[in-house]
Amino acid sequence: MVKSEATKTMPNIELLGIQENLKNSDYTEIERFRESFDADEMGFVGLREGI
Repeated sequence: MVKSEATKTMPNIELLGIQENLKNSDYTEIERFRESFDADEMGFVGLREGI
């Protein structure tokens, strides 16, 4: 799983929970979620899997 600087310390199970919640969200909820992260911290870390 590719993680960002904002999620690199987050356990995979927590990330899967976020993905599950977002899958059932509308555009407004997704937009609010995206805006909750600092854009300067969104660089990716680790291996590039599945790209």
